[in-house]
Amino acid sequence: MSDADRLEEVVALSVFKLLPKIQPDNRTTLTYMIVGLILGRNVQLAKIAEQVNYEYKESSLEDRFRRFVANNNVEVMVTFSIFVKLMLKGLDEGQPVVLSIDSSKTGGNCLTLMISLGYKSRALPLCWVTFKGTKGHSSQEIQLSLLKAVKVLLPDQDEVILLGDGEFDGSQVVTWLEAQPNWQYVCRTANDVRVYYQQQWLSLKDLSLKPGQETFLTDLKFTESHAVGPVNILVIWRGPEKRHWFFVTNMATEREAKSWYRKRFKIETLFSDIKGRGFKIDKSRLKDPARVNRLLMAVAMAYIFVVFWGVDAILSGAIKKMVRTDRFDHSLFTLGFKHIHRLLKKCLTIPPLLTLPAPSSFEHVVL
Repeated sequence: MSDADRLEEVVALSVFKLLPKIQPDNRTTLTYMIVGLILGRNVQLAKIAEQVNYEYKESSLEDRFRRFVANNNVEVMVTFSIFVKLMLKGLDEGQPVVLSIDSSKTGGNCLTLMISLGYKSRALPLCWVTFKGTKGHSSQEIQLSLLKAVKVLLPDQDEVILLGDGEFDGSQVVTWLEAQPNWQYVCRTANDVRVYYQQQWLSLKDLSLKPGQETFLTDLKFTESHAVGPVNILVIWRGPEKRHWFFVTNMATEREAKSWYRKRFKIETLFSDIKGRGFKIDKSRLKDPARVNRLLMAVAMAYIFVVFWGVDAILSGAIKKMVRTDRFDHSLFTLGFKHIHRLLKKCLTIPPLLTLPAPSSFEHVVL
C-alpha cells in the first residue's frame, strides 16, 4: 500500500466519522483534498491531485476539486462546525476561550478575515470570511458579522477573551463587545483616536506621556463621535520604534491586558503555517471569494490534522526519536509533518483525528 493510500485510509476514517451527515461524494472529495494538501503542501488543485492515488486520471480529480470549490451547496461554516466542536471540546475545562482576529491575503485578489482559537503555542482556525481585496482593512460590518457567527458557535456560559490588532477598534465593534456579558477584549487602537479624559476630548497621542512611560487609564469614553464606554486604555512603550502603542480594553488591570494581548501573535503563526511555511494559500489562483472559502476549509482541516499529529508525537513519545528534547525547536505544525512522514516511512500506525487532546495534557512551548 502506498503512502497516499495509507494516509487516505486514516483521513477517510476521521472525516467520515466527523462528518456523517455530509453528502458522501463531498466527504470523499474533502478526504482527497486533505491528503493531497498534507503530502504536497500546495493549494494548486493540480498539485493536490498529483499526490492522491486516484483510480482515474489526475486531471479528472482536479476537475472534481474544481466542481467542489464551485459548488454553492457546500456551506463552509456548516460543514466546518463539526471541527469547531472538536476543537472546543479539546480545551481545558474552566479556562477562557482565547480568540484572535486578523486578516491576511488568500487567493487571487482576496482577503480573509479569520478568528482563531488559542491552543498551546499555536492558533487553530475557527471561523472566517473571504472577500475581494488586495490590501487594507475589513469593514466593521464584515467584522461584526464574523463576531456574531463565532458567538453562535460558542457555549453561552464560556468566558471569552478576544485579541485584535489596530484594524478591530471601530466604535461599532467596541460597542458590540461591551454588550457581551462574558467577553473581555484587548484591541490595539490608533494614536489619533479621540477619547474623553479628564473632562475633555483629546487624541491619545496628545496625552502627556514621556518616552518609556507606560500607564493604564480607566473610565474613558471612546471616540468623540460615538462616546462608547466607559472603557480602559492600556499604553505601552515600544522601545525599538521609540513610540507608544495604545489599546482599548474592558480588562480591569494593566497586568491582565498586557498578559493576554501577548497571546495575539498566535494567529500570525497560523497565517504563516497555511501560507509560506505550509500550504501556500496565498498563492492560490482562485479569484472568487466563495471558492477561496471552500478551498480554505480543506486547508483548515488539513492544518488541524497536522497539529493533532504534532501533539501525538509528544504524547506517544515519538518526539524522542525525531528531534532533540532538551528544548522545543519545532512548532506543533512542524512536528506534525515530521511525525506523519516518519509514520509513513516506517509503516507505523497512523492515529485518526477523532478527539483533540487538552492543552494541559502535554508540555510544549515554542514560537
